[in-house]
Amino acid sequence: APLTASFSSRGPLRAGNGDLLKPDIIAPGQDILAAVAPPGNSGRDFDLYSGTSMSSPHIAGLGALMKDKYPTWSPMAIKSALMTTAGDVLDGPNTNPLVIFRQGAGHVRPNLATDPGLVFDSGYTDWLNFICGTQPGSFCSAFTPIDPSNLNVASIAIGDMAGVQTVTRKVTNVGTQAETYTASYTGLGGITVTLPGAMTIAKGATQSFNVTFTTAGATLNAYVGGQFTLT
Repeated sequence: APLTASFSSRGPLRAGNGDLLKPDIIAPGQDILAAVAPPGNSGRDFDLYSGTSMSSPHIAGLGALMKDKYPTWSPMAIKSALMTTAGDVLDGPNTNPLVIFRQGAGHVRPNLATDPGLVFDSGYTDWLNFICGTQPGSFCSAFTPIDPSNLNVASIAIGDMAGVQTVTRKVTNVGTQAETYTASYTGLGGITVTLPGAMTIAKGATQSFNVTFTTAGATLNAYVGGQFTLT
């Protein structure tokens, strides 16, 4: 442990043409000791359950604890903190697309999430821009459609890359002081990655950056995976 249960859903996300990574994160969900209703459970008050009914409450409960610790943080800031501090499963290398589509950002590590350093935040308007970029509607005249790959989440996915594509992200420093971050990556065989330079971000400040991906021998109609790290 941790590993991804055999019954857990896998990515990629078909509805978004692979331009949004799913799953986001995983949590304990197999053989979890939990309170149960005695009727239908042979009179027991507790039993071992498995499934999303167990993993989802882990994340929801952690989200509630994070909101108690940081009352001003948005839901997406909390989600980002949980994702960027997650750990890898032991099912295989974290650059293997099959592993990434099992774990998303990885297996949640609650204590580390309380001090993520940076968060990828987004709000109401960002998500409407995302929706208008995927399923345009009459209301979209008031919004700016974006490529789904540019939604400001703590992951990057491109399901339809032809040649070269640049994605934009913005990070907010939620630490206690100004910090300088450097970018690096692993994996992504057959893809050339152009990274941003070192970024010094003041406490509470937000900064945007770009990452450019260029095909360099990657196999057609196949996923490649990697890990993008800000240190």
